[in-house]
Amino acid sequence: MMTDRSESGGEDRRQSTPLPMRTPEMSGLQLCPVCHGKMRQTAEICPHCGAEKHFGATLWEMVRFVLGGLALGVLFTVVTRAGWAVGAIAIAACVVIAFIIGQGRHGHRWMKRS
Repeated sequence: MMTDRSESGGEDRRQSTPLPMRTPEMSGLQLCPVCHGKMRQTAEICPHCGAEKHFGATLWEMVRFVLGGLALGVLFTVVTRAGWAVGAIAIAACVVIAFIIGQGRHGHRWMKRS
């Protein structure tokens, strides 16, 4: 080690070799839910496995929900023997409700790219 005089007071200041870089703290990192590799909390794509954060339902999930709503609307129309106007409103309402439930059911999740 060497000593050096600082400019502001003449005190001895020891110069040392630089310390190795510290690993980042876990407060700024998260583990990928797919491969468990370290990544930033703000990342949208995992740098290790390529999984990406997906918001909402996928296309196939929405098709299933809308077809289910369509089937419920038709079933309601047939069971209640409603006219075509009431049946059309019931089918449209069931499809819209199924779409809203399908979108609200899925928050954000990590999905592996295909």
